[in-house]
Amino acid sequence: MIETGLFLRKLALLCVAVSMASVGFAQRPLSADNKAFQIGVFYGPTPELTTIKQFRWIKQAHVDFIQFVEDAKRQHAVASQKRNLQILDLAARAGLTYYVGDPRVHDGDEGIEAMVRAYKDHPATAGYYIVDEPGPEGLDWPAKAYRAIGSLDPARVPYVNLLPDFVVANYETDYVHRWVERVGADALIYLSFDNYPFLLDGNFRESNFLNLDIIRRAGLKYGVKTSSYLQSVGIQGHYRRPTSAELRFSAYSNLAYGIKNLVWFTYNTPVAQPVEKFTSAIIDSMGKKTDLYKPFAKLNKELKQVGSVLMQLDAVAVYHSGVYNGSGIIPLPDNSFLRLADTTAQFIITDFRDPNTGQRYVMLVNKSLAEIKEIGFWGGGNVKRVAGSKRVALPGRRGGEAQWVSDRFLPGEGKLYEITETKITE
Repeated sequence: MIETGLFLRKLALLCVAVSMASVGFAQRPLSADNKAFQIGVFYGPTPELTTIKQFRWIKQAHVDFIQFVEDAKRQHAVASQKRNLQILDLAARAGLTYYVGDPRVHDGDEGIEAMVRAYKDHPATAGYYIVDEPGPEGLDWPAKAYRAIGSLDPARVPYVNLLPDFVVANYETDYVHRWVERVGADALIYLSFDNYPFLLDGNFRESNFLNLDIIRRAGLKYGVKTSSYLQSVGIQGHYRRPTSAELRFSAYSNLAYGIKNLVWFTYNTPVAQPVEKFTSAIIDSMGKKTDLYKPFAKLNKELKQVGSVLMQLDAVAVYHSGVYNGSGIIPLPDNSFLRLADTTAQFIITDFRDPNTGQRYVMLVNKSLAEIKEIGFWGGGNVKRVAGSKRVALPGRRGGEAQWVSDRFLPGEGKLYEITETKITE
């Protein structure tokens, strides 16, 4: 009976692998060496909503992977593997991948080896959950587990996510840098953190850009790709539910700071939480699409267009124009490679470089969450907007060796430009 069940499971996995291959997925779609830009969601369908319909909605929203780690708790040890395999099978059918949460990650080398062995050969396994938001004194165990998982399954991503800057003293050196060095820059696939900026009182978290810049600089220092969580839900007493414009600004502002891997928190609405009470997210507690689903899906599709290019670039400097609210903000220099026609306009301006070719790119992000902005700027000898593999010429005029162009930005929208570096003259 056991041998028959094992045979049937292997046959089912073979069918899943063939199915994924038929829609363009490799046997292992998410590799630690993969340079593809990916978008994920944290907190996927709850057990009663774990259906192929729900998973296909996730895929239709241009999402690549799911993180849902409830089963990593020790009290779920018996049901953990069964539920993980159920989710993995559904994820594979929908063309998604999934980060498994399994309590054996806490059980030393033998437990970790057993955990990896249980999921390593499944084509939908994206990675393995270790711990979320460890404190500065608790980095040794996660780092050891991270290295162990990486050695056993180098094609997948171990998952550890750091706290935001306002929680930890000496955040940059004693926490972020210490974490990278504990794991080892060569072993760390993503330097991940969360910091949710849309506060309940209507304000925007003051340290948001400082936190992003700390992570940006650490990524450059150690040569590690960076990942962040984007707020797509409200928490009673703490955070407001974002608007579609705020979703847009979250995504583009993070990309402007060099983030290479975006994870939305949350996709489904968390239920039965003993401490935190959540507003409706992209999908409500009954499994229905909310008003955010359509703009969320549209935004993710747009992000894929620029993300595929940004994945290969370094954010070497980030500036702000207009009024500088918040900490860690550097004004756009007067002698910048790019000059805005209206210096009072509130924008993020990022100087990106291709480390292999030296090609310069610039990203502009409209910081207004309510107004459409049309901004003119002087660029280099030739400015083209990036749209996936295409480069779109913009209407404008010449001025010496520079080009004057203008573009229109929705609230919170960002755009990426390929720019030829020459001296700017009028």
